[in-house]
Amino acid sequence: MKLIRIGALATAMVLVAGVAMSAPLKLQPANPQPNPKAGLNVKYVGNGTQRKIRDLNQAKQLLSKAQPGQPLRGLDYRDTNKGEKVLTFTDPYNVAAEITGYMHFDSSGVYELETWSNDGIEAWVGGQKIGKVNGIQGCEANQRTEVEVPQAGWYPLKIFYFQKLGTSCLMMKSGKKGERFTWTPNDVFGR
Repeated sequence: MKLIRIGALATAMVLVAGVAMSAPLKLQPANPQPNPKAGLNVKYVGNGTQRKIRDLNQAKQLLSKAQPGQPLRGLDYRDTNKGEKVLTFTDPYNVAAEITGYMHFDSSGVYELETWSNDGIEAWVGGQKIGKVNGIQGCEANQRTEVEVPQAGWYPLKIFYFQKLGTSCLMMKSGKKGERFTWTPNDVFGR
């Protein structure tokens, strides 16, 4: 029994060390660099209350029928009250969204990015996956991801998002490693 515990502890230490030593994901800047308008583009599909969206695969399948929606101001959509609309869509339940645009970084370096969602999300910045929740959850933080920004400028952003029932939220926190980590201002997003 003692040998099993020691083996489990050693395995856990190796996993923690591997995660701690893993290099930040290297982002690829947009090429050519755009001169975008403020906000983010979004396409929506609503599923009403008849069939509930339960995971990202289902949301992505539904998005093949998506229609352009009113652009988002950024990624600052705090937790709603039950029955309030999802992002800029007209309905409050069973909504899938595909969000595209750019995120601007003022300088090169290592940054930390963290998405918050209710419910599922798959988020990409600069060609790297920075967050994923396949199923249903309350408005909470997803994994924090370290990224390497090779140069100041605009980086492509793409997010698949869905909300099932109840409340909805979609937000992001960011900051240069070792500096202030806070809610990402809307003015760093462009479309």
